[in-house]
Amino acid sequence: MEESIEIKSKPSRQILIATDGSETAKEAADFGLEMVGCSGAKVYAVYVIETTPYRSVPLDQIWSKNVLEEFEKEGNEATFYVEKIAKDAGMEVESRVLKGEPAEKIVSFAEDNNIDMIIMGSLGKGGYERLVMGSVSEKVMRHAKIPVLVVRNRHKSEKKLIQE
Repeated sequence: MEESIEIKSKPSRQILIATDGSETAKEAADFGLEMVGCSGAKVYAVYVIETTPYRSVPLDQIWSKNVLEEFEKEGNEATFYVEKIAKDAGMEVESRVLKGEPAEKIVSFAEDNNIDMIIMGSLGKGGYERLVMGSVSEKVMRHAKIPVLVVRNRHKSEKKLIQE
């Protein structure tokens, strides 16, 4: 008697690409999409408007509507880059511009949306600057319950050697 084996396909993966619009974030998006491009993953391009230094004061008292609109425009431009390269690779993609503490918002978005992996860039800050400011990528790695791929910014001399 033959048994039929039922193979269940894995649901499509969901990938969060966190961006701030910097060259490092673009490199991370390029590298990350190259890594997951064949998987049929859905991509979320996420930009977070940093509002945490002003937690005790309501946002509307700090920033005028015009300033907030400018930050939202910047966020839309940053996520547009990820959207474009993901669509060019034939992937489904959605963009989100969030407000709050970046690491916290990235991690909570990932948890709330059943994200399978977070991809982000790192400027590779060191010493005093890292001690005082902390690192968004470092905080995300510490608090995320899923894999986090951090793509380091290559030094200009490294990029030149690679391109030659």
